[in-house]
Amino acid sequence: MSRQGMRGRGGWWVVALLPVALLLWYHWAGKSDPLLPEGLSRVVLPIPRPLQPFSLLDQEGEPFALAQLKGRWTFLFFGYTRCPDVCPTAMAVLGELFRRLQETPLDLANSQALLVTVDPARDTPPVLKPYVTFFNPSFKGLTGSSEQILALSRQLGAAYFVNPAPPSDAPSASAAADPSIGHTSSLFLIDPLGRHVALFTGPHEAGAILEEYAKIRHFVRSRTLYAEPEHNR
Repeated sequence: MSRQGMRGRGGWWVVALLPVALLLWYHWAGKSDPLLPEGLSRVVLPIPRPLQPFSLLDQEGEPFALAQLKGRWTFLFFGYTRCPDVCPTAMAVLGELFRRLQETPLDLANSQALLVTVDPARDTPPVLKPYVTFFNPSFKGLTGSSEQILALSRQLGAAYFVNPAPPSDAPSASAAADPSIGHTSSLFLIDPLGRHVALFTGPHEAGAILEEYAKIRHFVRSRTLYAEPEHNR
């Protein structure tokens, strides 16, 4: 991710701080739940936000919609395969998180991780598949039109922008010129009812997320009537 490109448009601070500001606003507007377990006030939304229908494609080229979020806990990350730093770091943390989930009573089969590309022109399904499965064979990559991706990102308050590459005939352009892309490093947690319930801001650490994830599952489920099999609880 090119920070130079982001600074050029003055977007770096917006991208970095918007998820934090959004979470603070949620808590201010919703008067943070006094029953929240200790340490979760900075990650849990006071009022879960149901996602509206959306339409994307997974790394197999198959449709992926809101229905594929129902019945599972989903970690969702916006990024792109050519990202040099933030994305591979976040994906590696998710890979370690899911490895640790295998060693806990939490049902790994009831959890999934998704990378939604913000570079759909280059991140086609055949490009996404080897990238996401490198970090964990169960991970999925999602793509679609720029409009479809933007519509989902807006639901979650996930900031990103793309500076187009300079025209090939521009004096400063090179044959390998790429667009500069800025995006949030936050991880978004969706519950089995398809609601945005929590936001993990960076920097990320697998052990801390695992501890918070267990508390979040218990807390959200205690406030909601879930139609989940007993073994998923």
